[in-house]
Amino acid sequence: MNDLETIRNKFPGISCAYRNAAGIVTTKCFGFADKEANVPVDENTAFPACSISKFITAICVMKEYEQGLIDINKPANLCLRKWKLLTPSGVESDAPIRSLMSHTSGIIDGEDGFYGLRRSDKPVSLQDVLDGKTSYNKRPARENNPHGTEFEYSDAGFCVLQMLLEELEQKPFEIIADEFVFAPLKLKNSFFASLTNLSVLEQNIVMATGYDDSGTAIPGKYPQVPDLAASGLWSTPNELIVIAEEFTKACNGESALLQARSALEMATPSDRFPWAGLGIFMDGENKLSISGWGENGQSRLKFNYRTGEAAVVMVNQNPGVEQSESGVEWLINNGSTVE
Repeated sequence: MNDLETIRNKFPGISCAYRNAAGIVTTKCFGFADKEANVPVDENTAFPACSISKFITAICVMKEYEQGLIDINKPANLCLRKWKLLTPSGVESDAPIRSLMSHTSGIIDGEDGFYGLRRSDKPVSLQDVLDGKTSYNKRPARENNPHGTEFEYSDAGFCVLQMLLEELEQKPFEIIADEFVFAPLKLKNSFFASLTNLSVLEQNIVMATGYDDSGTAIPGKYPQVPDLAASGLWSTPNELIVIAEEFTKACNGESALLQARSALEMATPSDRFPWAGLGIFMDGENKLSISGWGENGQSRLKFNYRTGEAAVVMVNQNPGVEQSESGVEWLINNGSTVE
């Protein structure tokens, strides 16, 4: 049975934030951002958000949609120039952008999602990832199943969205996300950690050292993550609460960041797969959630997009088990009541 003390003993560092219906945010921090250096976790410590990245990426895509620069109901290939999504027979796929956002594009990822790339390794390009030319994955991104027929959680699908955004904006993805989301919300500790900006950011922001499932620090403290749009986000629970709050405002037509129709589109379940929205998942009536899990941490965001209630938990070790078993889900549901 989970309890706070047991969970605290599982992880070097834990950071949590909770927002109630009255808009009051409570933060709770435990343990160390870096246990070897005795650096404690505080509310400004940035943790790896891993797949919560997909929520931010989807917001960026919807902002392009609002400007009329893309149509999420049309094939992604219409917006791609240097790389195309193909079927196994080599024909160009007509999978729409929407299907990439809802994990229904037919792409099947390679088996190894924990990569193991180190910052000292040769950089891996986004096209290398999509072409299956990395040391950890030899499977190219293809429409393996007809789009819309199967739900298949796909990091590669969000790599396609990253390439689409970069070609539209002619900028690196980490800059697009900052201009579209983080800067307008005045978030100082949220960023996508490319190799080019990581060395600068770690000098100015306390980033939680990552620990593998044996409790050993990741060499170089943080892994190299080439697929930024799928899993390269770093943030704090407080700042993810701010994003959730802004999304809630958008759903109610009160946001300058995102239009109501865009937010509600993201929060509408797929026709055949009622748990899948666009970049986020259904978690009960008016509730949305998304989880992150990588070799250097685990995280979870859950919020009610009508009442504004929200909870975020982030840890800096791979527990080797899902959130429901690691204690992260227990902290989401019960952490606001513990001291």
